[in-house]
Amino acid sequence: MTALGRRAFGIDFGTTNSALALADGDGAPRLARFARGGGKTTAAFRSVVYLERAESRRGALRELAGPRAIARYLSVDEPGRLVQSPKSFLAARDFASTRIFEREYRLEALIAVLLRALIREAEAQLGPLDGPVVVGRPVRFVSARSPEDEALALARLRAAFASAGVADVVFEYEPIAAAYHYERTLSCDELILIGDFGGGTSDFSLLRVGPDARRERARGESGGVLGNAGVPVAGDVFDGKIVRAAVSPALGLGSEFRSIFGTVLPVPRWIYGHLERW
Repeated sequence: MTALGRRAFGIDFGTTNSALALADGDGAPRLARFARGGGKTTAAFRSVVYLERAESRRGALRELAGPRAIARYLSVDEPGRLVQSPKSFLAARDFASTRIFEREYRLEALIAVLLRALIREAEAQLGPLDGPVVVGRPVRFVSARSPEDEALALARLRAAFASAGVADVVFEYEPIAAAYHYERTLSCDELILIGDFGGGTSDFSLLRVGPDARRERARGESGGVLGNAGVPVAGDVFDGKIVRAAVSPALGLGSEFRSIFGTVLPVPRWIYGHLERW
């Protein structure tokens, strides 16, 4: 909780969805809501970026993110480039940038496009981000195999926020934030296991929470976290397996074709690998 009258912000930059909330000490945190079409709104800001050639200036690109990006992608006859789940590549050393039309985009720049759109729409409802900003992070980033990979992911994420206009951020483990939310409902201490199943990672944390644990943390006597671990297997992987089991067989997975030389060959499996991460 924040001190009375002090504004603080929390940003959940997720693999599939993102969110932004304001806590001002005067009540429950307020979530920003985003247009979903048909006059409806949602607290989930889809973590996608869409880029297309701008008509007004040669070589310029139009950049959209979130629900607006998906709506534009689906509405045009010749869609541009839709980028999904950029968070999944933060710890990937072999992915530094990608070429979109004639322009080279670093990973940090793509994520900054998403963050700027998220922040701009949230500020229209909640006011400027003029207080501390706490950003969730997974216990273990997808593709991270060493502490150096984890450090690279955090450095990239920090650079993306700086490019989006938020230079001073504090990172917190996502399952820890979930545990603190649950703690607000308790009248006595409990030992709990938090499972956070995201789009890119599944994280698990064992914590002691409750009134006494909260007071100990406030005095600096205990962090409350007894252990945590994460694995890079979550929603995107599960979705891919569903596509492979239920969709790909109907599109020829496991079948054969006759080449122009008359040789019978299996339909290449890489085609379905692309489909699983469309």
